[in-house]
Amino acid sequence: MPAAPLLEVRALSIELMGKPLVSDAAFDIGAGEIVGLCGDSGCGKTTLALALLRLLPEAPYRVRGSLRLHHRELMTLGPREMERVRGAQISMVFQDPLQALNPVMRVREQVREAIRAHRGAADPDGLLGTAGLPEPKRIGDAYPRQLSGGERQRACLAIALAAGPSLVLADEPFTALDAPRVVELARLFRALAQRLGTSFLLISHSQPVLRKTANRILAMRDRCLYAV
Repeated sequence: MPAAPLLEVRALSIELMGKPLVSDAAFDIGAGEIVGLCGDSGCGKTTLALALLRLLPEAPYRVRGSLRLHHRELMTLGPREMERVRGAQISMVFQDPLQALNPVMRVREQVREAIRAHRGAADPDGLLGTAGLPEPKRIGDAYPRQLSGGERQRACLAIALAAGPSLVLADEPFTALDAPRVVELARLFRALAQRLGTSFLLISHSQPVLRKTANRILAMRDRCLYAV
């Protein structure tokens, strides 16, 4: 029998002040699987990812449906229970790494803070290396403003991996990267999925890039999800 999915999404619908944004979405993500989510800008991809993390405010959003992670229903969890799930079991790399990072803290301290928040014992520089940074000590010593966009993005990935989550959501990770960097990042995601068993939901408007990275692709169109 095939293994049970890591994440099971069923009948997920999202409304903003009564306006439908996502309608009756249903999909699974398996352990160690990379799933791509593509669609035009503004179609609701990021909104869907935030709903998976239960980060959409109850007002003005309305979220209905079922989100099961490791067979556990997330929609019925209270705020404190959900806080323990975020980061530890499911985490996110946001689209703008400069906004996601604290500008007045060195990168190493931000990675260490993420480890400490989940009572982990990982080495910050080791995590920066795992995230594909060839000079983890230099990156760890730096402030975000001293890094390139690609380096900041990898630092955010290290933070997302700090507690060893089963699933990482990455919002437009390939945006603003040149072709060689896109290839490098695609290889990194595949290596992490294979070596760590981490699952990824990669959000992008570029279907060709996702085809080179993901095991399968979902497309969002007219508020609905379709397999590509």
